This record gives sequence, C-alpha cells and structure tokens, in this order.
Amino acid sequence: MPRQFTLTIPQSEVIGSNRDAPIWRRKRTKDTMRALTRDAAHGLAPMGTATIFIGITKRTRGRYDPTNLTDTFKGCVDELVTMGILDEDDYHHVTGPFVYHKGVDARVPPKHIRALVTLTDYSTIPF
Repeated sequence: MPRQFTLTIPQSEVIGSNRDAPIWRRKRTKDTMRALTRDAAHGLAPMGTATIFIGITKRTRGRYDPTNLTDTFKGCVDELVTMGILDEDDYHHVTGPFVYHKGVDARVPPKHIRALVTLTDYSTIPF
C-alpha cells in the first residue's frame, strides 16, 4: 500500500543535480530536508524497501527540469532510513527517487515548491 507525505520546501533550499552548489549549501539543504521529512513523515509505518516518486507542484508555470531537483531529496531519503521507515538507502532497498512535475497551484506559498513524496512497493524497475 502506498504511503505519502507532503513537503513545502523553500526555493532557497533547492539544489540542482549539476553539483555546482557549494558544500556548505548542499549540507544546509540536506539538514533542512531531514527536518522537513522528520515532521511530515512522523507516524508513517515502516516499509523496509520502497520505490520513491516525488511529484513537484510549483506556484507558477515557469519552465524547469524536475529531474534536476533529485539532489534536493538526498536528505529526505536519509531521514526515512533514520526514522526506520526504510531499512537502507542503497539500490537493494530503494529505487528512485523519481522526480516528476505534478502540477501548478497558486496556493503554493511564494518562493516555495510543494513535493508529494510517495513510497510504493519496491521494484527494481519503476513500472
């Protein structure tokens, strides 16, 4: 059975996959994502293994590449392990996260994105 939780992330904490963010910023993002995940996923039942999908909702229709946001969610996956929801974050236990565009919603706070994190049964392929 899929498990879901939602994160509202300040755009200042979003990092891209091109690895150009300084180490201090990457650490800050990871720490922030761990804290947001700890609050949002509190009480989620353990799964052990999972395939992770992350749907991004933005406030406006501006163009972006959702897969470039994957590095932003490293701290999220790490925290799911720390919380005991996932056993490990290696490829034997986790497939993903697969980041995709979910939609546009004017109710997303300014300078934020919303992420719907969905944990489904583990699969070595995403379908």
